Amino acid sequence: MATKLGRVFTVFTIVLYAVTGVLTVWSIVETIRNRPAGKALLAAAALLLLLLIVQLVLSIATFGSAHDVDPLLYFGYVITAILVIGLAGFWAFAELSRWGPGVLAAAGLTVVVMIERLDQIWQ
Repeated sequence: MATKLGRVFTVFTIVLYAVTGVLTVWSIVETIRNRPAGKALLAAAALLLLLLIVQLVLSIATFGSAHDVDPLLYFGYVITAILVIGLAGFWAFAELSRWGPGVLAAAGLTVVVMIERLDQIWQ
């Protein structure tokens, strides 16, 4: 059971990396092109937010099987990543200049680091 759970988290972590990477690169390109965040870019941010919420739910559901994971540290990272993307998405929606995607790019880079740290903590 633990190995199946480990594989699920590994696959989910790869999906999180992929979505965050695409969002970050796309945001950087839109910033360089001097364009505001469009609906598709905001939808990608919403998808990442949804995936991070799923990460939170999966973590809560399987937390009992984790070995020596500090709950305050782990859930602090998960909740902070959710807040960072949520606030960046709102800011990008409200900011009608090129800096809206710039904020999403910065948030994407931050969340990539947080995903890596979450994976390290869980292992």
